[in-house]
Amino acid sequence: MLSKLTSPFREFGWFAGSLYAMDRAFSLVSRRLRLYFYELMVQPILNKPLLPARLTRQLEFREIRRGDPGIDRMPVRPEVMHSRFRQGALCLGAFKGEELIGYIWFCFRTYEEDEVRCTFVLTPEEEAVFDFDLYLFPEHRMGLGFAAIWTGANEFLRNRGIKFTFSRLTRFNVASRRAHRHLGWKPVGRAIFLQAWAFELMVATISPYLRLSLRRSKRVRVTLAPDVLLSHAKTSNG
Repeated sequence: MLSKLTSPFREFGWFAGSLYAMDRAFSLVSRRLRLYFYELMVQPILNKPLLPARLTRQLEFREIRRGDPGIDRMPVRPEVMHSRFRQGALCLGAFKGEELIGYIWFCFRTYEEDEVRCTFVLTPEEEAVFDFDLYLFPEHRMGLGFAAIWTGANEFLRNRGIKFTFSRLTRFNVASRRAHRHLGWKPVGRAIFLQAWAFELMVATISPYLRLSLRRSKRVRVTLAPDVLLSHAKTSNG
């Protein structure tokens, strides 16, 4: 019992572990009482494949549009799926033959988060996207599935002139954070959201830093910029 109680602190550290424990306690009270801790990340779109061509030659990458049979296989609630298409999100699917093995979603210019009332504004507008919900079906999670989807996504975005992709990672998802770190992701900020029914409080390390919302129709706008990667590139070139 003691090991179970202390495991979040060992895995996430004392600060994030405390937030994790609070969120678990809140969720027992109500589904409308939650605490979210996001790491906001940026990754460069590379000019070379992430994997050798021989490792992905059996895969085909193509856009999955509204009404495609693959949509029905995705573990996404109907109202969330409707919200994605409403805001112009694009889904890139990875196929092995005719079988959909995984997918990833992108938004251009802005991304409306569906867990909290936050809209991420992407800059530079014509060179950045927001990626979310990278998913591999369970029977394909062994091997290079994650890297294979990112290889296809990297080429897909590069061909459209995209240079950066942003994402938000849940601080408590350790496996996802480790996988993304290998792809060259860099942190651009952190944000904590406290939800209590209609009440929502955001505390972040980037502007607007602190925002309180008492209406469900009110969304905070957070601008994301790839300053970390640009600074790193200048240092490397210097």
